Amino acid sequence: MKSYLNKITILLFAVVFFACDELEREDFNQVYPENFFQNENDIKNATTAMYRLFHINSYGGGGVYSFGRGGNNIYTEVATDIMDCQWGDGGSWATFNTHKWTAENPMGTHDVYWKYNWLSKGESIIKSITESNVSDEVKDKYISEVKGLQGWLAFVLYDLYGGVPIANEEVLADLDNEVYLPRLTNAEMITYIKSKLNDAADFLPYSYASSDWGRLTKGAVKTLLLKLHLHEKNYTKVEELARELMTADYGYSLLANYQDNFSIDKDINAETILAIPCNIDDFKNGWIAHVLPYNFPYSAPAQKWSGYRMEWDFYHTFEANDLRLETIAAEYDGTDGVTYNEQNPGNHLVKGALPLKYGVDPNHLGHGAGNDFRVFRYADVILCLAEAINNTNGTTAEAYDLVDMIRTRAGLAGLDRTMSVSELNDAILIERGHELYCEGHRRADLIRHGKFVEYGRLKADNLAEDYKVLYPIPNDAILESKGAVVQNPGY
Repeated sequence: MKSYLNKITILLFAVVFFACDELEREDFNQVYPENFFQNENDIKNATTAMYRLFHINSYGGGGVYSFGRGGNNIYTEVATDIMDCQWGDGGSWATFNTHKWTAENPMGTHDVYWKYNWLSKGESIIKSITESNVSDEVKDKYISEVKGLQGWLAFVLYDLYGGVPIANEEVLADLDNEVYLPRLTNAEMITYIKSKLNDAADFLPYSYASSDWGRLTKGAVKTLLLKLHLHEKNYTKVEELARELMTADYGYSLLANYQDNFSIDKDINAETILAIPCNIDDFKNGWIAHVLPYNFPYSAPAQKWSGYRMEWDFYHTFEANDLRLETIAAEYDGTDGVTYNEQNPGNHLVKGALPLKYGVDPNHLGHGAGNDFRVFRYADVILCLAEAINNTNGTTAEAYDLVDMIRTRAGLAGLDRTMSVSELNDAILIERGHELYCEGHRRADLIRHGKFVEYGRLKADNLAEDYKVLYPIPNDAILESKGAVVQNPGY
């Protein structure tokens, strides 16, 4: 079962919010931190509540990994060469795709920013756990998990916006004193993320029982650390962490079949490092509904919104015999008896092919399926190690072998082994795009390889600029801070 993270009541949010910076209390059945954190089950529930932050139905709107416009795994992909959306050329989707967002008109790029307050809320949960009467072992276990969640959120925020305001213990101890906090510098942000993730790794387990699937593990926080070092191009640390994640202690391995990663009956598997559990009742996987044209012959009762597409130019970068193409529909026979493809797109394939990605859930209900969303997979780690080796030691046999592991599963021949370092970097980048398409990694990959702005400028009528590798800080946040929060350069 993968049910625990899907069963979180709103009552827990009363606990979390009262544990932090709310000065006026409301009566939510008289549940407050001082009478809630009494035993391990209370503490586990409060910790579990923080996971809602990352889910599509998170408190206060869409979660960090929403399948809608505000999900950082969505608008970041639409801003790249991989993905587009057919919902109008003059709206927010075209804004993402052609880099036309501004501070005055962010068009959803600011949605994740406001979640920075949860970093301070996490400190209040940690304080309540520390002051509880449970054993030190229980305290260490859940404090580590909260710290891991803080590190995860802080990394997402840093990648999208740079530094954010984070209240320290002194500020949190005196909430009656109104303080306007500046954003942390990049260096301070990196230190904060490393500290949280390293502390978490000390006590988190390698794995959980299936009933707790989706909780942070040692491997998940180590992968987050790897991605932070990758962001900073610290390839020595990337290599060190990737090699650790490949040891038997972690137990990760590639699945034999690429499609199994996204199959409803293979949700819990050895390739998944971190997933967000979904079901059709609460945290729905809305990907398929966002993709399907209304006349697509689908074998489950899914809603069909005809939105997300894989751009044709990117689709054509796949080799013809790539097995991963089986998860992408470039042609289909509609329920209206017409065959649709690139040459005859109708209104359905104008922007590109159908990135179906997730397998059919026979119990699909309305806009939601139960397929878990993959945050990190072992295939990503393998390609990260290949990139790290190439950028530190050059085009070694091991670097080629690692990329070829991914290609072999996709039914492809190995790479030409006469490449330069630059050429192999390009090959790794395209392999990452083919392997991880529509999983939320492409923007960061293009920025790291210096191609985000370059590719953005290939779009017609674009406003791509170098400074747009970061998104704007919401103007409301700057006004509320009385100027303590400073806008990112260029906006």
